[in-house]
This record gives sequence, structure tokens and C-alpha cells, in this order.
Amino acid sequence: MKIADLPFRERPLLELLHLDVDRDDVDTEYAGYGWARAERIWLASRSELVPVDDALVLGLHSADDGEALADDVELEFELPGGKPVSVLLSKFLRQWLPKLPGAPAIVLAMCNPHRAEVRAGAPVRYADGDVESWLERRDDGDRIQLVADFWYTVTP
Repeated sequence: MKIADLPFRERPLLELLHLDVDRDDVDTEYAGYGWARAERIWLASRSELVPVDDALVLGLHSADDGEALADDVELEFELPGGKPVSVLLSKFLRQWLPKLPGAPAIVLAMCNPHRAEVRAGAPVRYADGDVESWLERRDDGDRIQLVADFWYTVTP
């Protein structure tokens, strides 16, 4: 299968981040992927909580047994009725970013277990280590958060 043929489609943000179900813990078996627009998403780390407005959120999954690469991430796509497909993040972004709607911010909701330095042809925010999604119910409105050890912004 070609990278361009992967069923990477727009999904509702809560569904994409697996926040459309009632859960008390992270579902480590969830392997959904796709993209969504977020009016505001919060990137949380040990030291800060940063709002990102008008973001294009890409839900991706690193391969559990992926090779440790210093400057790339091996992604895995579980395909309906087929074997999983793996592809490097750099190749995926080269194929898919031009096809997706433009946005002031692009956020990769993706675990980066080997703490690779991500390179992209557009400004992208990505994390070190695992990324967890949470929905915080608040009196002033729900807050969607992506939590990781540290967040980076890469510029082309």
C-alpha cells in the first residue's frame, strides 16, 4: 500500500483522541488515527500548560516494536481487515501535509518512545515519550489536553 492510499481521514476531535468514551485511565489498546481541527488544545508537560489555538491535530501511533531512530519515528497503521502497515513519520508528513487543510499550528498527537528529533516541512509541535489525551470538565468549558514529558516546536 502506498502512503498516499492510507485511510487517514478527518474525524471528530474527541473521537480521534479517544475522549468520546468514559474512561478513567489511558486505553493502551486504542490505535485510532486521522486528523481533526481543534479550536483550542492544551499541551501539558511537567513544567507547563500551553494553549494552542486553531490547531490541526494529527492522531498517529508509533510502532510498539519500532526501530530506535534519532531523527524519525516508525509509525504503525492498523488497517481494517488487513495487516498493519508501518511507515516513517518523515515520509508520511511529506505525503500528507500538503493534502491537509492549512492551520497556524500542527500538533502531532503521537508517542515518541525513542525521543527522536522530528523534522517536518512545516511548523509542527511534537512530544518526547508517551502522549496521553485527557478531557478536563470545567465550569468555563471543557479542556482537551495532550500530556507528555516535554513538547517541542520544530520549524522548517
